[in-house]
This record gives sequence, structure tokens and C-alpha cells, in this order.
Amino acid sequence: MSLDQLTVAPPDGGDLGLGCGLAAWRLAVDGYLRRLRGAWRSAGGEDDDVARLLAGIDPAAPVDPNADEFRAASRTAMTAGRLGVLATSFGLDEAGALTVAAAWWADTDPQFGVALGCCHDDGARRYPTAALLRLLLAGFDLPAPVEHTDADPLIHGGVLAPAPGPHAPLRLTTAARRHLAGTAPIACADLPDSGGGTDPLVAGLSRAIRGGGTVLLRGPGARAVALAAVLHAGRTPVEADSVAECRFLARVCAAVPVMSAEDLVSSGWRPADGALLAHGPHGAGGTPDTYTVDLPATPLEARVAAWRTAFARHGLPPGAADGLAARYRFGPADIADTLRRAFTRARVEGHPPGPDDVWHAARHRPGHDLARVATPVQPVFTLDDLVLPAETRQQLDELVSHVQLAHQVLERWGFRAVLPRGQGVVALLHGPPGTGKTMAAEAVANALGQDLYRVELSAVVSKYIGETEKNLALAFEEAERAGAVLLFDECDSLFGKRTEQRDAHDRWANLEVNYLLQRVETFAGLAILATNKRTALDEAFLRRLRFTIRFDPPDPQLREQLWRRAFPRDVPTRGVDPAALAGAELAGGHIVQAALAAAFLAAASGGPVEPAHLDRAMRREYEKLGKSWIGGGHG
Repeated sequence: MSLDQLTVAPPDGGDLGLGCGLAAWRLAVDGYLRRLRGAWRSAGGEDDDVARLLAGIDPAAPVDPNADEFRAASRTAMTAGRLGVLATSFGLDEAGALTVAAAWWADTDPQFGVALGCCHDDGARRYPTAALLRLLLAGFDLPAPVEHTDADPLIHGGVLAPAPGPHAPLRLTTAARRHLAGTAPIACADLPDSGGGTDPLVAGLSRAIRGGGTVLLRGPGARAVALAAVLHAGRTPVEADSVAECRFLARVCAAVPVMSAEDLVSSGWRPADGALLAHGPHGAGGTPDTYTVDLPATPLEARVAAWRTAFARHGLPPGAADGLAARYRFGPADIADTLRRAFTRARVEGHPPGPDDVWHAARHRPGHDLARVATPVQPVFTLDDLVLPAETRQQLDELVSHVQLAHQVLERWGFRAVLPRGQGVVALLHGPPGTGKTMAAEAVANALGQDLYRVELSAVVSKYIGETEKNLALAFEEAERAGAVLLFDECDSLFGKRTEQRDAHDRWANLEVNYLLQRVETFAGLAILATNKRTALDEAFLRRLRFTIRFDPPDPQLREQLWRRAFPRDVPTRGVDPAALAGAELAGGHIVQAALAAAFLAAASGGPVEPAHLDRAMRREYEKLGKSWIGGGHG
């Protein structure tokens, strides 16, 4: 392609800065290609190809005849239009502003990309690089950087994507591209309907935002409060793909990044970067420049009023409002989002929306990180599925009542004033293996209509100092936010007795137990601890327990009931006598395992379950327990 055939689109009529940037680059490309052509034509001799090749290396760059026109265009580019706003925000010089213009035109004008490919002498490289831009600007005595490192304002400020080395493509970030195109930044999802109204906390936060501060909100509903404060300040809350793009949006677009406390700590955010709101659980850390606000708990009556108002607005019966307010510490934005999800579910399922849809939406509302440290357990058992002594069943019923009626006793009857701590319910289920402790935890969660999460020790316990406490804090905080039941299975590994401090390991282990003692006392939800070793627990925990429920091995009458329930209705049996089987001293879990093993033996033989199959299965269960099986249903 000859130089005379090369054309470039006219300057952008929509933005003076970008248009002048293109005009400057047309002159620069023109001068560079003409210098190359002049160097190639002057090369001659026997080795003409070699001479042409060498002549193209760093061709002499005298002052370009169009230098005055070029400098006028470049100076206008760095001060006018959206490009000028960007250049002013980051203090860019002419070369910096032109670099941004080159990246813009390479993305938006294919013909400009062709021109850059000619400059590279490689049609596939239709993008600017630091090395090429230095050559193009050399004829105008305008120095440009050899490369753009991560510390460069263009990279650090989120204008250009990271470009390692002088030959890496210079690409605009999504945030910068949208700004130069005149497109508003993308706001966060799940924005509240309003900017917080006359809420004093929201109004105070909005003043901090306008002053450019960095604020960390800690507590349930912190993200919703952050979004409301940004809207109240007249700004756009954003969640960009990278911290660098957050800096760009804060400095150029007057948007306010909203990020988690964990991301804030690793972001390296400085006051000069602009306003920022972070959110996290109580105890989350920030940066030295962060102003931290611990959100107060919303009083129950205020939550009830908010739910009732929302129900009335949508024509729903108010009966469920009190229960929802007691269970979930939702603010107005959370309530509005929950109702939107409830109505969507009702439309999908083809029925009028009702309280059940709202309960379902509240339980499954996203926004908590509990799955990072706990595994969800789908409760399939009910309290009526349990085969327990009357006293144990009565205690489980009382446990359910303590959770369901907490709002009445604590709030309306005034017990919260005399019970500043321990307002949540912590229950210990202890007893030998197989006696139904985990099954009972599922049944309690089912009766309450709450999700059950089993805390995973592998995700919580860490060898690094302080990490275990941090993970436990996340578990408790997110359980309160999600209205979920926490299950600590084999809890003696976490809640074990403190030891005498002989070395640093003992000290840090004791600190973990001390933290748990404090956090259990301030936990506002339901935590169920299950263990086979009650005596291994620290005595200080026992004082903080609302319930201590012992699960004893079943007596013969209960074992007979368990055997009658062990085989599903469709399992064929012959000669199986639950009363005779009840003579074997097995707990419920072992009875289920023996029934399952006998069913597989029967299926393999092609017939129904018979006493011979059960005899073999029960022998194996006894071997697991280290006992001798003498057969005949008696051990």
C-alpha cells in the first residue's frame, strides 16, 4: 500500500480533544512513513535489500515541517473535551494524552489500525505500543516513555490495561473506553429505590463521600447502606473489574467505588484516589486512612414497621411481617429486593404472590459469604422423624420456641434490657455416636424454616496467626446476615479446653478459644454444637449455652421403633421381627447402616430381606464398635 493510498477517518466531531488527538497522529504517522520511504529510496548498491533494511533502522528525524500544526493539535487534545478531562485528572503531559488518543482510535477506527500496522511493517499489529509511539513522536521533539510500568499514571490510574514491555499492545480499560465514548459508568446491581431519605447516618456518609474520604462500614446490611449513601450524595456507586478501574471512575467520572473490606485492604487505596466506601462484617480491618463506622442494629420495632409498610404497599397480608422482622435484620433496600424476588418467583410459578414467596425469597437472598467457610445442608428430617425419649424431644421443642419467640420475649417483654449479651441461642447436643445429634440439628432447622450450614474445619482453621479468628468472625457475621443456623459438628476440636501456656502455640490456641467465648456470647442467631466428648469442652462454654441436650443410646422400646422405620415401604422383607432385632444394643445410626447393608445383601441374592441378611449386617456393625456378635438379635 502506498502512502498516497492511505487515508484516515476525519476527526471525531463529537469530542474536540479526541478529534485533535487524531489530527496530531495523522501528522505523526505521515511524517514517520515518509521518513521511512525516503530512507528506503536513498538506499542503493549491490546489496540493495540489506541497505533498505538497515536504512529503516532509526531513520533520521529532523524537525517535521508540520511541527507547528502538530503541536497545536496535541495541546488542544490534552485540554479539550472528554480527553482533556481525563488528562487533567491524571496530570498527563502531551505525550500521555496522545497515548490515550492513539489507544482510542486504534479501537474505534479500523483505518487508523491499518496505519499503525504499516508503521509496524506488520499488518497484524494494528495497535499502538510504547516503542512505536516513541518513534512517531521523535520528529516533533516530544519525548515519550520507553514502556508503561504498573506505576505509570496511565496503568495505575486504570486508563490503560497493564502492558508489560515496550512492544505490548496499549489498550484502554473498559472504564476509560466508556468515559471517552461519553457513556455513563455502570452502576452497582441491586440499587435501593431511594438514597436513604433523611436517615442521619446516610446523610453523614454522603458528606464524607463529597469530601473524598474512605469509609468502612461494618455490620449487617453494610453494603445496602453504602449504596444508599452514594446515591444520597448524587454519585454513581460502581463495582469495577479492577482496583485500577475503580481509581479511574473515582477520579474522572465522579463515581464512588463500593468494595468489600477484604478488597480494600489489598487495594492500596490512597486519599488522593478519591472517595470510596467499603463494607464488611464486624471486626473487619481497613487501611490506615480508613474511617470505620460500626452500624448499629436496627431495633425490632423499626424492622417490623418497615416490613408492614412494604407488605401494605404491595397488597400482602401483614401477618408474616413480624416473623420476618424477627428472623432477618434487613434494611429497607434489602426488604425491597426481597419482595421483588418474591414477586418474580410467584410469576414464574404461576400463582398470586403471598407470604410463602416472601419467606422463600428472604431465605435464598444472595449477599452473604457463608459458603466460604461452611457447607449448606438441606434439612430433610422433621422433628416427628426423630425417635427420642420424651424429655429429649421436649427440650428440642423448647429450643425451637426460644428462636421463634425471641422477638416477643426480648423486645416486647423487655428482656433485652437485662440481657445485654447472650441474646442468641447456643445449644449443645452431646452423646455417643449414632444417637441422632446431626439429624436433630436438621430437624430443628426444618422446624424453623431456616437454612442450615455446617462449619467446615478445613475452611476455618488456619496455621497462620489470626486467620482462624477471622474465618470464624466471617461465619458468625454471615450467619446473622443470612438468618441461617450454624452447625459445629465434632465441636470439641474448636471449643476444646484451654491449656497452660508453655509456648507460643499454646498462647495462640488459647486466643482462638477466647475469641470463640466472646463471639458466641454476642451471636444473635442459632448455633448448634454437636460432640461425642462433652468433657473435652472448655467449662466457660457451658455457662454460655442456652441448652445442653443429651442424646442417650435408645432403650429396647425406642430401638424397636427405629427398626420399624429402618426399611422404606417398598423394601421386600420376610421373617423380619423388629421386636427381636431391638434386643441388639445399637444406636439409631448403626441400625440404619445395618438395614442398608442387609438390603444390599438381599438385592444381590435376588430375594427379600431376611434374618440371615440382617445377621451378617449386624455382625459387621458390632465389629465396627469393637464388640462380639453372638447372633439371634442379642449382643
